[in-house]
Amino acid sequence: MQDKHVNEAAKIVVLPSAIRAAYRAEESQSIQKVIRENLLLTSTEPYCKVQVSVRHASDGRPESLTAYMLRSYTYTVDVRKVRVGGDYSFRSVDASYAATDEDVEAWPIPVEPKPVLKPRMVFATPVPEIPTAKAAVVYLYNMATLLGYKCIKLLGANASLANYQKYLTGHLWGFVNIGHGNTEGIVLSDGFLSYKLLAGAPKKHLWPEVIYFNSCQVFNAPLQPAIMAAGARTFVGGRVNLLIGPSEEVCKCFWTSILKKALPMGKSLVACEKAKYPTPGCHGISGDLGRFKPIP
Repeated sequence: MQDKHVNEAAKIVVLPSAIRAAYRAEESQSIQKVIRENLLLTSTEPYCKVQVSVRHASDGRPESLTAYMLRSYTYTVDVRKVRVGGDYSFRSVDASYAATDEDVEAWPIPVEPKPVLKPRMVFATPVPEIPTAKAAVVYLYNMATLLGYKCIKLLGANASLANYQKYLTGHLWGFVNIGHGNTEGIVLSDGFLSYKLLAGAPKKHLWPEVIYFNSCQVFNAPLQPAIMAAGARTFVGGRVNLLIGPSEEVCKCFWTSILKKALPMGKSLVACEKAKYPTPGCHGISGDLGRFKPIP
């Protein structure tokens, strides 16, 4: 009996586009067929899910598919652009694809929440189907809530571009995302939060947040400097590809140390990585490395 391909069961999700809120069943099947045959089944890298964004020509015909391929064992996203014909017939693959300005919408004008309802901490994951990701978000949410912080928990579909933009511009005290990323951004439930989008955010709109992206490669240019330039107080993220499982343990340890024990953030990250991760130097921290002191 022939062994199954490592990506035979990988889930393929077709995202809404700017001109299409949803795709007909036959269209979705055609898109999934192109992705499965030309990306998933031609790769030996295991993927758990692929999110696909469709770009249309001015006449409405499809011209390309952008595939955000989420790895199974690390929080790494590989991005591929697949050119297709008007009937979704395969044409070519661009393996070195990077987001362009046309892929990024302007940062929306934030709507300030009512003071009495204003959250202070957000813990989120667009991939709650990964048990350790969901468990970490639940742990952090419960811990911070018990400590008296007003918290928001975003799981799955709620970990969306609109919600991330709303809360990242809400002058929170802490924001945690657990999910897939790369040097250019992070994958959310309905799209890609690109450094280009962050670069377009109004200055100081991220201040005074401590932002922790438990994602691969995010503590590198161009994403890391874009986050700091937008006004983040402190940013923590993966320097390299972060293992699913051990990386969440570092994240949980970090927030436990700075919230419950009031230890300095820089020293906490180093100590937590030493205690919880198999390899040192895989996480980075920039900005204020001192104690977590919420600013009213």
